Order: sequence, then structure tokens, then C-alpha cells
Amino acid sequence: MLNSKIIFNSIFIFSIFSSSFALFLEYFLGHMPCKLCIYQRIPYYVIILIGFTNIFSKKYFAYLYLFLVLLLFSELLSSGYHSLVTFEIITYSGCGSANLPSDIVELKEALVSDSLVVDCSNANLEYLGLPLSLYNFLFSSFFLLIIIWNACKKKN
Repeated sequence: MLNSKIIFNSIFIFSIFSSSFALFLEYFLGHMPCKLCIYQRIPYYVIILIGFTNIFSKKYFAYLYLFLVLLLFSELLSSGYHSLVTFEIITYSGCGSANLPSDIVELKEALVSDSLVVDCSNANLEYLGLPLSLYNFLFSSFFLLIIIWNACKKKN
């Protein structure tokens, strides 16, 4: 049986790493995220916030842990949905393909103003042939399974 605090801190550290990596890819390597990628980051940001809250106030750990489980579940749903869109199993109308201007000056202005829209069905970055949204889905599933397994072990 794992300690709940170890699980909590592991998820907290993973969220910091994952968010930092996504921001690094976006701002330093130029991989523009789609709308679903941005939505997928929100649970991680909240997990980081409650992780820092836990550092400064230990007396609300049970509530924060429950909130963490809900956030992981929302991350599981959003990353699963994003993966289904990426593999074109379902469609998401909130993302459209970027219409690249033919003129270089217009393209420069569009890039500076951040008005280009990245298509959600095309994963612009993959690792080992899998989109990053699928990795988020797998990690969320993994952490949720550990929490469920740990809860079952505590009952026995």
C-alpha cells in the first residue's frame, strides 16, 4: 500500500513537469497548441495550485486529495476526448484549420498577433508515433488506477 501523501506529491510533481514541458514546447520550440491542448492543461494548473496549497496547509489534505481525484478524472476525460479527435474518431468543431496567408508580411502579422488556429485533428507533435494527448490519457489513467488500488488496499 502506498502512502496517500506520496501519491499526491507524485501527481503534483508530474503536473509541474508536464505543464513545464508543454510551455517549453510552445514558447521555446514553437509548437502551437490547439484549443483542446489548452483545455487539457487546466486540470494540471489547478493540481499545481492545490499542491502548493498542501505545502503550506496540511490540515485540508483529505479535501485536497478528493479534489485531486476529481481533477485527474477531468483530465482523463479531456485527454481522452482530445485523443479521439486527434485520431479523427470524433469531430470537434471548436478548432479550425489555419488558413496560411500567401503574403509573407500577412503571415508575419498573423504569427505575431497569434491569430492562426491549429487544427485539433492533426497532432502537431508526436512521440514514438503517439500524440501527446494520448500520453496524458495514459498518465491520468495510471494515476487514477494507483489511487483506486490504494483505496482498495486500505479497506482490506
